Amino acid sequence: MTKIRTAVVGLNMGLGHARAYALSDKADLRWVVDLDEEKAAKVAEQLGCGYTTDWEKALDDVEAISIATPHHLHLPMGLKAIAAGKHVLMEKPLANSEEQAWELIRAAEAQHVVLMVAYIVRYFPAAQRLIEAIANEEYGKPLNANCFLEGYLPPAPDSWFANKEKLGGGVLFSHGCHYIDLLQAVLGNPVEVAGLGTRLGTEWMEGEGTHHGIMKFESGVLAHITSSWGIKHKNPPALLQIHTTEGCYELSFRSGLHKLVVRKGTEVIALYEDQLDPNRICLAEVEHFLDCIRSGHKPLTDGYEAMKSHQIIWSMYRHQGTPINLKITSQ
Repeated sequence: MTKIRTAVVGLNMGLGHARAYALSDKADLRWVVDLDEEKAAKVAEQLGCGYTTDWEKALDDVEAISIATPHHLHLPMGLKAIAAGKHVLMEKPLANSEEQAWELIRAAEAQHVVLMVAYIVRYFPAAQRLIEAIANEEYGKPLNANCFLEGYLPPAPDSWFANKEKLGGGVLFSHGCHYIDLLQAVLGNPVEVAGLGTRLGTEWMEGEGTHHGIMKFESGVLAHITSSWGIKHKNPPALLQIHTTEGCYELSFRSGLHKLVVRKGTEVIALYEDQLDPNRICLAEVEHFLDCIRSGHKPLTDGYEAMKSHQIIWSMYRHQGTPINLKITSQ
């Protein structure tokens, strides 16, 4: 089987992509790209590939590319890669506005290339097991859900993260989006949403550093999600609880330990537990991307699927504090 020639642009979030391509027998990692040449050289030496600070140089030599750059660069870089006929794995979010996101989706369709959004949580085995269990009603029907995605981001007032326009919003858009996506995958489309954000504790950011959101789904299920970069707890777990008619699913990620249990009365039933190797954390999503390139199948988190979570967040932002009716559009 011929390996797919790949490159990764941006070695902060993109480092996991690069490691995954290097590990996969489906990929030939040709280039890593970063404006920090020393960082790029170090990663290239570790992974056995070329490096450059000029991403367009890498573009000429590959079939597929991961773009893991600051959010405001996703549109111009994505359009250039697509126009060059390259398959694109875009770190979330797809783009900073609905108009920009549709532009990328339509460009990829016109060029007949794969466009996938790197919603990594969706590809974790524990999350896949949760989706399966809910779909099969293994412990009854969902009633309500709670999600806590909390951590501490050291103040960086001069970074692009601090700039609301470059980030595209705040913590909900940049980080909480993973669990908006997962909740939507598990529970279906929401029909009503509301949200409130604050900069309290993260005053160095222009966007919100803490956000509380509520969604009501077509089934009547209510879900609450807390996202924060202002929590001083050193290592809080990401935690998702889905209460059902027969118990409570509890999905947690902490220091690489991924667990899914069901709490039923006083009983705790383990459905999945594994300590993920940090070098392999992106492998499942990267190999799904490569498989879709080879097969022509639609990615689980293609542009259309990513737009669902994006539309939820944009609706929360537009109507802060005011519940609104919401209809997910397909185009």
